[in-house]
Amino acid sequence: MGSIILVLAALISASTVAVRGSFPRTTGELILPALNGEVTVLRNARGIPEIRADSAEDLFTAQGFVHAQERFFEMDVRRHTTSGRLAELFGDELWETDAVIRTMGWREVAEREVDALPAETRRYLDAYAAGVNQYLEQSDGSIALEYDVLGLQGLDVDPEPWTAADSVAWLKAMAWSLDGNLKDEILHGVMENEVGPDRAAEIFPTNRPDQYAPIVAHGRQTPEGFVPAGGGDQMVEEPGAVRDRVASLKAAGRAADTLGALIADPGLGADVGSNSWVVSGERTASGKPLLANDPHLAASVPSTFLQMRLRCNEVNARCPFDVGGYSFSGMPGIIIGHNSHIGWGLTVPYIDSQDLYIEHIVDGAARRAKGSAEVREETVTLKSSSGRTKDIVVRSTSNGPLISDVGLTDELRSDRGAPGSQGPEGKASEDEDSGEYAVALRWAALEPSQSIRAIFDLNRATDFDEFRDAAELLKSPSQNLVYADVEGNIGYQLPGALPKRRVGDGSKPVEAWRPGAAWDGFLAFEDLPYAYNPPEGYIVAANQQIIDAEMPEQAGNSFGFRSQPIIEALEGRRDWDARATAELQGNTYVEWAEEFVPALVAAQPLEPWVVDGQEVLSEWDLEADPESAGMAFFALTMRQVVQRTFGDEIPSELGPGQGSDQYFAVLESMMDEPQNPWWDDVNTPQTESRDQILSESLLAARKEITAVMARDPEQWSWGRLHSLTLTHQTLGTSGIAPVESIFNIEPRPVEGGSAVVSAWGWDSRGKDFSVVNGPTMKMVVDFGDFDDSLWINQSGTSGHAFHAHYADQLPDILANEHDPWPWTRAAVDAPDADGFVDEQLKLLPPG
Repeated sequence: MGSIILVLAALISASTVAVRGSFPRTTGELILPALNGEVTVLRNARGIPEIRADSAEDLFTAQGFVHAQERFFEMDVRRHTTSGRLAELFGDELWETDAVIRTMGWREVAEREVDALPAETRRYLDAYAAGVNQYLEQSDGSIALEYDVLGLQGLDVDPEPWTAADSVAWLKAMAWSLDGNLKDEILHGVMENEVGPDRAAEIFPTNRPDQYAPIVAHGRQTPEGFVPAGGGDQMVEEPGAVRDRVASLKAAGRAADTLGALIADPGLGADVGSNSWVVSGERTASGKPLLANDPHLAASVPSTFLQMRLRCNEVNARCPFDVGGYSFSGMPGIIIGHNSHIGWGLTVPYIDSQDLYIEHIVDGAARRAKGSAEVREETVTLKSSSGRTKDIVVRSTSNGPLISDVGLTDELRSDRGAPGSQGPEGKASEDEDSGEYAVALRWAALEPSQSIRAIFDLNRATDFDEFRDAAELLKSPSQNLVYADVEGNIGYQLPGALPKRRVGDGSKPVEAWRPGAAWDGFLAFEDLPYAYNPPEGYIVAANQQIIDAEMPEQAGNSFGFRSQPIIEALEGRRDWDARATAELQGNTYVEWAEEFVPALVAAQPLEPWVVDGQEVLSEWDLEADPESAGMAFFALTMRQVVQRTFGDEIPSELGPGQGSDQYFAVLESMMDEPQNPWWDDVNTPQTESRDQILSESLLAARKEITAVMARDPEQWSWGRLHSLTLTHQTLGTSGIAPVESIFNIEPRPVEGGSAVVSAWGWDSRGKDFSVVNGPTMKMVVDFGDFDDSLWINQSGTSGHAFHAHYADQLPDILANEHDPWPWTRAAVDAPDADGFVDEQLKLLPPG
């Protein structure tokens, strides 16, 4: 490593060309043979691009070129991820991550989707790919500093051409992070075996629409579909019994864990979600709607989204796009934003599109209620960065790939029995003690769809009907879609492939051999909830329950710790404007603390110095400001409460989530049950109660805060515990300090926290409160005047370390400050428009 550090130091200090050679060219003229006409790329003082073209194909060709200019390394990592080829870039230790993705077959599904796309969509994707490849062809070898660093470790990078499947495949990574409840299913199955069905059910509390308002307040399911008016009747499907095979479930969990945070870590609870809301003109100063959105994803540099504008010089059939907002590098179009007619925001609905099936495999066949099903095998070769290869056998049944195979360690294999073990007299049988058990993953994202079309159709939609038509195409990942338009309408639509289940509700694994265990297709789009101009004059979608009656299938399984403060604020005034809305995005009130603080203050102190902490809590205003002593002591105490209540019975590899709203909600429901068995520590001879756990937690937190900060409460502050180190998505965790210092941004104190509107969350399974996810961008769209809309990104436009726009927006988003971003051509081109036209690049066709 010493030689790497020396060479790297020489590279950085002595050769600014090596560092800056990959920076994008933003002025002058460039010839792009893939273009049919001239394209203009404007950049403002933040480096945010606006692309102007005469045809849709030229527009997307230029977008591909600009994305590659700014963030090709990020794009290359994304396609290596979705292809199961990370070991080629980062070494043999990632072969298991590659194996999990290859087992699920993300790339193969994407290629099948591309082959089935209509001609127009395929043209747009191919045009985008052509733009990326023009960048690669014109680069002089200095594509990104990351490649130079990897080259010091022997990697010789020559990126292959971009393809349409590279773009489409990233939808699988999005869906993995934002769809389903795989980890909850594993936990549910394991805990049923550990503590029985009744107690296991207690750590998966149901939503409470009487306490936390749902997204769609008026509507119900009918035989004809969802009707967005009237009340909803309670509809409950009783889950069937599940016989758990713990070793295979743990293996499946281990396999899932290898993927880590692709764009968000599913283990982080509801912080991996978003805030969004729309307010109608009856509640705004302008008389026109406002739309706000801030997705909570992995905190990283570069940030998840890249802000940009796509403008056809003349909007017509040949070039129907005039849209701006936030894009994914590697994908054409705008993911979140607005056009000249409508705007939309996205949040996670927690649609359960993933089911785990316990497969009983006997003599090479999967047991079924009637007969058996084929177990298909294929061999996949994984190539490592060292040039070595590793073969894995991928097995799948009619329910999907056996993901437990990848996560099966020797110890787990021993626990569950060797594959292919025999029954009596050496013959395979269907007896439960013969054969082997494995876990199959059935997931909507592994079934080809045309979800990529939804992006293009959203980008050019002009009204609510066209918006819903586009939403119908979005199968995976499913998202809460909030809507507003220039005519004054607001709305909401839940899209997605939501399985129809005949057995169970999807909350826990199902025995694949049970009658009716397989899915019965998907719910029709007409059955999915939507809203249009509700009487409240607002719609809030912050990952809470979707409708006030349970849906026929599981959806919206989070709580209202963030949504309810937003709703209460919106109810309180009728003069909202963009600035006031942006301020609400920075709300730091800890809603869920209301239930616990009085009990902690009243608890019996086990030592006199604990009283100091209780006094701090009694004076705390429940705001999670960086200077707050109350939030610091409360967070430490609640971590102790969660761990002491659940950590003795929940396996460490599965939780408990110490910053997860699931466990906050469970504890909230237990506060009136001081003798609930969960309070007891099974590792001690005595039986603990609620009061004892609270007292012990206060004492432990008092000792910890003294050790990490000070004995004197005057020196306590939340920001000293809760800080953000903006970490490079790959090299930021290399373990090589000089490399990390180049690509990471030093730690900064941060407000907010888990289950707070200002949702800067920490790893619920970690040992500290360091921020790992939060608002990856914030936007407020003002439909009274688009030029008054407000925007901010988590890091910056550029993906190049040392570039001025690498992390220039970070201080502002941490302070909840937003930038203007002019929309109209007059405002954009005006010389005093906040320095918008800072740089101009002409992209020209040949000849």
